[in-house]
Amino acid sequence: MRHWILAASLLILTALVVGCVHSQARKGQRLFAGCLDKVDDKATLEAGLFVCKGDRDPEPFGGTGRTCGDCHVPGDNFGISVERITTLPSDHPFFFPGLDEDQGLLKSHGLVHVIVPGQIDEFRQTPKLVHLQSMCDKHGNCDALGLLGDRVRNLCVFSAQAISNHMAKTVQRIPGQDFRLPTEKECEALAAYMVSDLVADQDERNR
Repeated sequence: MRHWILAASLLILTALVVGCVHSQARKGQRLFAGCLDKVDDKATLEAGLFVCKGDRDPEPFGGTGRTCGDCHVPGDNFGISVERITTLPSDHPFFFPGLDEDQGLLKSHGLVHVIVPGQIDEFRQTPKLVHLQSMCDKHGNCDALGLLGDRVRNLCVFSAQAISNHMAKTVQRIPGQDFRLPTEKECEALAAYMVSDLVADQDERNR
Protein backbone atom coordinates (compact mmCIF):
# COMPACT_ATOMS: atom_id res chain seq x y z
CA MET A 1 0.00 0.00 0.00
CA ARG A 2 2.79 2.39 0.93
CA HIS A 3 4.59 1.66 -2.34
CA TRP A 4 1.39 2.41 -4.28
CA ILE A 5 0.94 5.74 -2.45
CA LEU A 6 4.59 6.66 -3.10
CA ALA A 7 4.28 5.79 -6.79
CA ALA A 8 1.07 7.81 -7.10
CA SER A 9 2.67 10.76 -5.34
CA LEU A 10 5.64 10.66 -7.72
CA LEU A 11 3.32 10.58 -10.73
CA ILE A 12 1.39 13.58 -9.43
CA LEU A 13 4.61 15.48 -8.70
CA THR A 14 5.94 14.70 -12.18
CA ALA A 15 2.70 15.87 -13.75
CA LEU A 16 2.85 19.12 -11.78
CA VAL A 17 6.46 19.75 -12.83
CA VAL A 18 5.71 19.02 -16.49
CA GLY A 19 2.63 21.23 -16.32
CA CYS A 20 4.64 24.06 -14.77
CA VAL A 21 7.34 23.82 -17.46
CA HIS A 22 4.70 23.78 -20.20
CA SER A 23 2.95 26.77 -18.63
CA GLN A 24 6.23 28.69 -18.50
CA ALA A 25 6.92 27.87 -22.16
CA ARG A 26 3.44 29.10 -23.07
CA LYS A 27 4.09 32.36 -21.25
CA GLY A 28 7.34 32.66 -23.15
CA GLN A 29 5.51 32.00 -26.41
CA ARG A 30 3.11 34.85 -25.68
CA LEU A 31 5.97 37.22 -24.91
CA PHE A 32 7.92 36.06 -27.96
CA ALA A 33 4.93 36.60 -30.26
CA GLY A 34 3.84 39.85 -28.61
CA CYS A 35 0.34 38.61 -27.79
CA LEU A 36 -1.52 40.16 -24.87
CA ASP A 37 -3.47 36.94 -24.35
CA LYS A 38 -2.49 33.74 -26.17
CA VAL A 39 -1.09 32.53 -29.47
CA ASP A 40 -3.55 30.90 -31.87
CA ASP A 41 -1.54 27.75 -32.66
CA LYS A 42 -3.74 26.56 -35.53
CA ALA A 43 -3.85 29.93 -37.30
CA THR A 44 -0.12 30.40 -36.69
CA LEU A 45 0.69 27.04 -38.28
CA GLU A 46 -1.46 27.85 -41.30
CA ALA A 47 -0.09 31.37 -41.76
CA GLY A 48 3.54 30.63 -40.92
CA LEU A 49 3.41 33.84 -38.86
CA PHE A 50 2.32 34.33 -35.26
CA VAL A 51 -1.39 34.99 -34.89
CA CYS A 52 -2.74 36.17 -31.54
CA LYS A 53 -5.98 35.16 -29.89
CA GLY A 54 -7.08 38.68 -29.11
CA ASP A 55 -4.97 41.81 -29.35
CA ARG A 56 -1.30 42.17 -30.09
CA ASP A 57 0.82 44.21 -27.67
CA PRO A 58 1.39 47.58 -29.40
CA GLU A 59 4.75 48.09 -27.67
CA PRO A 60 6.34 44.79 -26.62
CA PHE A 61 8.99 45.49 -23.99
CA GLY A 62 8.21 49.19 -24.31
CA GLY A 63 9.74 49.41 -27.75
CA THR A 64 8.99 49.96 -31.42
CA GLY A 65 6.20 47.44 -31.81
CA ARG A 66 8.60 44.78 -33.07
CA THR A 67 8.48 41.39 -31.39
CA CYS A 68 10.88 38.46 -31.32
CA GLY A 69 8.38 36.66 -33.53
CA ASP A 70 8.53 39.30 -36.26
CA CYS A 71 12.10 38.26 -37.10
CA HIS A 72 11.84 34.61 -36.02
CA VAL A 73 8.68 33.26 -37.66
CA PRO A 74 7.40 29.68 -37.28
CA GLY A 75 7.02 29.17 -41.02
CA ASP A 76 10.72 29.79 -41.67
CA ASN A 77 12.24 27.58 -38.96
CA PHE A 78 12.06 30.60 -36.63
CA GLY A 79 14.21 32.74 -38.92
CA ILE A 80 12.76 34.88 -41.72
CA SER A 81 13.25 34.45 -45.45
CA VAL A 82 13.43 37.15 -48.11
CA GLU A 83 10.35 35.57 -49.68
CA ARG A 84 8.46 36.07 -46.43
CA ILE A 85 9.70 39.65 -46.09
CA THR A 86 8.27 40.56 -49.50
CA THR A 87 4.78 39.62 -48.26
CA LEU A 88 4.87 41.99 -45.26
CA PRO A 89 3.00 45.32 -45.48
CA SER A 90 5.16 48.44 -45.60
CA ASP A 91 3.96 49.55 -42.14
CA HIS A 92 4.87 46.24 -40.49
CA PRO A 93 7.02 46.67 -37.33
CA PHE A 94 9.74 44.63 -39.06
CA PHE A 95 10.46 47.75 -41.14
CA PHE A 96 10.57 50.21 -38.23
CA PRO A 97 12.52 53.20 -39.63
CA GLY A 98 13.84 54.72 -36.40
CA LEU A 99 16.80 52.40 -35.88
CA ASP A 100 20.08 52.24 -37.76
CA GLU A 101 18.85 49.61 -40.20
CA ASP A 102 19.65 49.67 -43.91
CA GLN A 103 16.13 49.40 -45.33
CA GLY A 104 17.49 48.22 -48.68
CA LEU A 105 19.44 45.35 -47.14
CA LEU A 106 16.54 44.61 -44.80
CA LYS A 107 14.03 44.23 -47.64
CA SER A 108 16.23 42.65 -50.30
CA HIS A 109 18.38 40.30 -48.21
CA GLY A 110 16.74 40.17 -44.78
CA LEU A 111 19.83 41.62 -43.11
CA VAL A 112 19.38 43.27 -39.72
CA HIS A 113 21.89 45.47 -37.93
CA VAL A 114 23.51 43.52 -35.10
CA ILE A 115 25.35 45.55 -32.49
CA VAL A 116 27.22 44.26 -29.46
CA PRO A 117 29.27 47.20 -28.11
CA GLY A 118 32.98 46.59 -28.55
CA GLN A 119 32.42 43.26 -30.33
CA ILE A 120 30.00 43.26 -33.28
CA ASP A 121 28.68 45.98 -35.60
CA GLU A 122 27.48 44.47 -38.87
CA PHE A 123 24.47 43.39 -40.91
CA ARG A 124 23.45 39.75 -40.59
CA GLN A 125 20.60 37.41 -41.45
CA THR A 126 18.28 36.38 -38.66
CA PRO A 127 19.44 33.03 -37.20
CA LYS A 128 16.97 30.14 -37.12
CA LEU A 129 15.99 28.92 -33.67
CA VAL A 130 14.52 25.45 -34.24
CA HIS A 131 17.81 23.77 -33.28
CA LEU A 132 18.13 25.43 -29.86
CA GLN A 133 16.65 22.47 -27.99
CA SER A 134 19.60 20.33 -29.10
CA MET A 135 22.16 23.03 -28.30
CA CYS A 136 20.96 24.42 -24.97
CA ASP A 137 20.16 22.98 -21.56
CA LYS A 138 16.90 23.61 -19.72
CA HIS A 139 18.40 26.70 -18.09
CA GLY A 140 19.15 28.31 -21.45
CA ASN A 141 22.92 27.76 -21.40
CA CYS A 142 23.98 26.91 -24.96
CA ASP A 143 26.93 25.54 -26.90
CA ALA A 144 26.80 28.55 -29.24
CA LEU A 145 24.38 31.31 -30.24
CA GLY A 146 24.06 33.71 -33.14
CA LEU A 147 24.42 33.24 -36.87
CA LEU A 148 28.20 32.82 -36.58
CA GLY A 149 28.23 31.29 -33.10
CA ASP A 150 29.99 34.34 -31.69
CA ARG A 151 27.29 35.67 -29.38
CA VAL A 152 26.81 35.30 -25.63
CA ARG A 153 25.84 31.70 -24.82
CA ASN A 154 22.95 32.26 -22.43
CA LEU A 155 19.44 32.66 -23.86
CA CYS A 156 18.32 35.13 -21.19
CA VAL A 157 21.26 37.44 -21.83
CA PHE A 158 20.92 36.92 -25.58
CA SER A 159 17.22 37.88 -25.40
CA ALA A 160 18.00 41.04 -23.44
CA GLN A 161 20.61 42.01 -26.03
CA ALA A 162 18.17 41.35 -28.87
CA ILE A 163 15.47 43.51 -27.25
CA SER A 164 17.95 46.37 -26.81
CA ASN A 165 19.28 45.90 -30.32
CA HIS A 166 16.10 45.46 -32.35
CA MET A 167 13.16 46.81 -30.34
CA ALA A 168 14.49 50.15 -29.06
CA LYS A 169 12.72 53.28 -30.28
CA THR A 170 15.93 55.22 -30.98
CA VAL A 171 19.57 54.49 -31.74
CA GLN A 172 20.48 55.72 -28.23
CA ARG A 173 18.88 52.53 -26.87
CA ILE A 174 18.29 53.92 -23.39
CA PRO A 175 16.79 51.31 -21.02
CA GLY A 176 13.54 52.50 -19.45
CA GLN A 177 13.07 55.10 -22.16
CA ASP A 178 13.55 53.46 -25.56
CA PHE A 179 12.71 49.96 -24.33
CA ARG A 180 12.51 47.95 -21.15
CA LEU A 181 14.55 44.90 -20.30
CA PRO A 182 12.67 41.68 -19.54
CA THR A 183 12.22 40.77 -15.89
CA GLU A 184 13.98 37.67 -14.58
CA LYS A 185 10.74 35.67 -14.84
CA GLU A 186 10.05 36.93 -18.36
CA CYS A 187 13.59 36.05 -19.37
CA GLU A 188 13.23 32.54 -17.97
CA ALA A 189 9.91 32.12 -19.78
CA LEU A 190 11.41 33.23 -23.10
CA ALA A 191 14.27 30.76 -22.66
CA ALA A 192 11.86 27.97 -21.70
CA TYR A 193 9.86 28.63 -24.86
CA MET A 194 12.86 28.69 -27.18
CA VAL A 195 14.11 25.28 -25.98
CA SER A 196 10.62 23.75 -25.87
CA ASP A 197 8.87 21.40 -28.29
CA LEU A 198 6.70 24.36 -29.31
CA VAL A 199 9.73 25.57 -31.26
CA ALA A 200 11.64 22.35 -31.99
CA ASP A 201 8.57 20.63 -33.46
CA GLN A 202 8.26 23.37 -36.09
CA ASP A 203 11.50 22.22 -37.74
CA GLU A 204 10.59 21.79 -41.41
CA ARG A 205 13.36 19.22 -41.82
CA ASN A 206 11.39 16.80 -39.63
CA ARG A 207 8.08 17.15 -41.42
